[in-house]
Amino acid sequence: MTQLPSNRAWRPRWLAVLATLAVVLTVYYYFAGEAGALPVRLVPHLQNIPVTLDNVAVGQALVPLQASGFVVSLTHDVAGPFTQPVAASIFLGLLTVVLVGWVAVVSTLARTAFVMGMGPVIFLLLSLNTESLGIFGTTERYFLYLMLGLVGGGAFGLHAFAERLPLAWRVVVIGIIVAVLSGLLFAQSQLPATETALQLAAYATSGGAVMLALLALWVGVENIRALLWFNTQAEQPSSRFGLGPFLAASGLYLGVLLLYVWNDGTLQLFPGMTLDPLLLLLPAVLAGGLGLRLRAPSYAEWLPYAGGAAVLYPLLVMGAAGALAYAFATANTPLLVAARYFTGLALLLVGGGFWLYVLMNFMPLIRQRLRVYRVVFEPRRLPFYTVYILALGGIAIIQTRQSFTLPDQVRAGQYNNLGDLARQQSEEQPDDLSLALLAERYYAESGDVLYRANLHAQFGRAALYRFRQERQNEINALRRALVRGPNEKISLRLAALYSEPNDLFEGLDILRRGLKAQPHSAALAGDLAQLFTQTALTDSVAFYLDKTEQLSPGAYASRTNQLGFLLSQNLLDEAHKVSTKLTLKANESALASNYTLLQLRTRTTSGPTPIGPAENLLNLDDASFAQLYHLVLLHVAKHKAQLTPALLTRLSGLANNPANANYYEQLLFLQALARHARGEEQAARQLLGPLAAGTTATAGYYQQLLGLWQLQQGQYATAADQLALAAKNGGAVAAEARVYALALSGRPDSAQAAAARLVASPNSGQQQLGRQAQQLLAAGNLALDGNNSARIGDNWLAQARQAEQGNKPAAAAKSYQRIVREAPFNELAVLAAASFYTRGRDYAAAYQALRAGLDENPHSLPLLRAYVLAAADAGLTGYSTDALAKLRAQLPKADYATLAADYAAHQAARAAAAASFSEVPIFSPLQ
Repeated sequence: MTQLPSNRAWRPRWLAVLATLAVVLTVYYYFAGEAGALPVRLVPHLQNIPVTLDNVAVGQALVPLQASGFVVSLTHDVAGPFTQPVAASIFLGLLTVVLVGWVAVVSTLARTAFVMGMGPVIFLLLSLNTESLGIFGTTERYFLYLMLGLVGGGAFGLHAFAERLPLAWRVVVIGIIVAVLSGLLFAQSQLPATETALQLAAYATSGGAVMLALLALWVGVENIRALLWFNTQAEQPSSRFGLGPFLAASGLYLGVLLLYVWNDGTLQLFPGMTLDPLLLLLPAVLAGGLGLRLRAPSYAEWLPYAGGAAVLYPLLVMGAAGALAYAFATANTPLLVAARYFTGLALLLVGGGFWLYVLMNFMPLIRQRLRVYRVVFEPRRLPFYTVYILALGGIAIIQTRQSFTLPDQVRAGQYNNLGDLARQQSEEQPDDLSLALLAERYYAESGDVLYRANLHAQFGRAALYRFRQERQNEINALRRALVRGPNEKISLRLAALYSEPNDLFEGLDILRRGLKAQPHSAALAGDLAQLFTQTALTDSVAFYLDKTEQLSPGAYASRTNQLGFLLSQNLLDEAHKVSTKLTLKANESALASNYTLLQLRTRTTSGPTPIGPAENLLNLDDASFAQLYHLVLLHVAKHKAQLTPALLTRLSGLANNPANANYYEQLLFLQALARHARGEEQAARQLLGPLAAGTTATAGYYQQLLGLWQLQQGQYATAADQLALAAKNGGAVAAEARVYALALSGRPDSAQAAAARLVASPNSGQQQLGRQAQQLLAAGNLALDGNNSARIGDNWLAQARQAEQGNKPAAAAKSYQRIVREAPFNELAVLAAASFYTRGRDYAAAYQALRAGLDENPHSLPLLRAYVLAAADAGLTGYSTDALAKLRAQLPKADYATLAADYAAHQAARAAAAASFSEVPIFSPLQ
């Protein structure tokens, strides 16, 4: 019996740790890779519904002060495929470790083994295509020759002239050479470091595939050997299993693999569960590492265990795991298909050959329940190498019959990676059409020639067309992929393109067929429900919403869409029942928005407290905008104390962020509402003014809102004009409110005529409002709800008068200044301020106060009268001409004659004062 290597032989434990970490990385990307390369993203959609914030009560009539609310619904879309520079860098790092360790070990072998071991190294260096990086400013192969010379020359030098040099020092020498070459490569590359790594990883695809194939072939015997060990490892013969259990277990294992290969790489084990040979590779790799020493008789003639197989095996595992991890990380369809099929084929043929080898050599010993696993690589009849002869022959025959599909799939995977890189470069340089054409060529060669079921290539082409806004080409690419087989992500991405009303039936067809092929897809069911919301089939919406909840209980999208559907159907009681079971999370903006909207519409206080977007959020999307929007509206309607200066500052900052340009108008609107609710009326109007400019329906809404604010502040004539403009531009309640403004401004005939026009309107709603207005006009009950003490500026006026009575002119002046600055629309307060300045002989300040008041109330006769007199006092008679003309047209002759006499007296007083003083002070306390 051949003596086995000692357990004390040198084993590089750190290599085993690295190999284990590489396998763990592969397992991680097995589960998370596709989500990173082709992420499914939630797309928020906003549906307008009216929300009443307040009512302006005119007698028994309530004029609603409304805003738009947004019901948020969520659908799915698929982005990518995205490049994975981190995974590519890890893959290249593992390849570097493999290269250094492999060359160092090979340099210790005999001449024939050295030559054979350097073959894969040369193949790997050739496959990297480093000349495409433009190193040394040229596309010639100078750097390749340098790599071959230094790596190959270094290995030969160690092999020929340093036979006694320890392996550790060989690793140091080769490591220095590879490190220098790597640094030079990245330093001289014409591409950025990230793109250099991606390109090298793409060209290393074939090298990684070879390493995975070698690993699969090497460990192809290990699962059968593990079964043999399990049958014969017990200390007592009576505790060991015999031939029957071994044949049953190994027969089941090989039978499953045979069915997998026979069905061309697919085998359903249970409903919703298929066989993945890569999962069978894991125990084989583990068994191969643990049993490497026992396998020494099969390779000892070529390779020693200590310093040889014990080093090369973890290196091979490391390289294969890195290649497989990168394939998972990029969701590279053809590479993964090839890896799975070849692994299953290798496990079947190598494992089957080994099974026959074991039976022919050791069947009597197994029957005798001896510990056969110890001597399984020391045959007496059939030599071990026949296992690989049979397996390689079988693989060659099958591949010949299949027209060598595996090499084509590996090339398709490489072109996928190159296409992704070229597409990324074309997006960074959109004017360079050649990069886009290059990417399209890679995808076409990969998906249309080498492997027609290449989902990654079709996704890549679709992403290329999406960036170029070529919608029909994107649809064509995705439909081609869908024809070749159902896929949830393709159905989601294709349905997302059919978002227009004219595309309804196409979208329904795509989602229905997708859900039929993947009946457990909550995303497809949810999107189908949202598509049915464009129809009158509310039963279908409810059915698919319930189905979504059954498939994915408590999912963010499901809860959001359920609450949104109830809100859109005005089923507020049912929505409230649903909301009581909700738990709001900071990263679920759409759900929080719908919940806040429900609170706003029902005025309920039960349930969790509404939350806003994160404080550090700078760039809004539809969901986070709606969340913030509804929260501010809720504060305006119910929690005015929450409208803090910090909130206003945040709204201003978000509005000034260019990334939020789509929400700029609404953010200004929120600021205006918030300042109005805080009593900062003038600031609110200044913010609303630019929005109210224009003749669009949107401008009409803002004009209507401004008119209602003016009506609340008693600016009846000004409000009537403003509401007339709003009604002309489509303000919903502007015509009704104008009737009341006309009546309150002392023009009953105009109010009756406006009400009659409403009654004569073809719109039934307008007719009802007109009849209601006529009834109120007839009853004469048109007083605004509340009293004048609620108007902005009245409290400051009271403070000023109290200060005057207390002989505190400075405090009074301060209050009057605030009136002119913040409440110029308050007619009585402005008149009082002008009177105060006139008594103090500060005629310029009086003039400025009245000028500000007229800007807000241009039709006010008291303001006009005070203004012309203040102009005379300030010596600005030229500015009073227009005001005098208006007064002449509106005042009775006697009243105008009295005004003219007063005006002349003020002019005379001004002239007398000018004659007495050489300079008249014109300082204004408002400046």
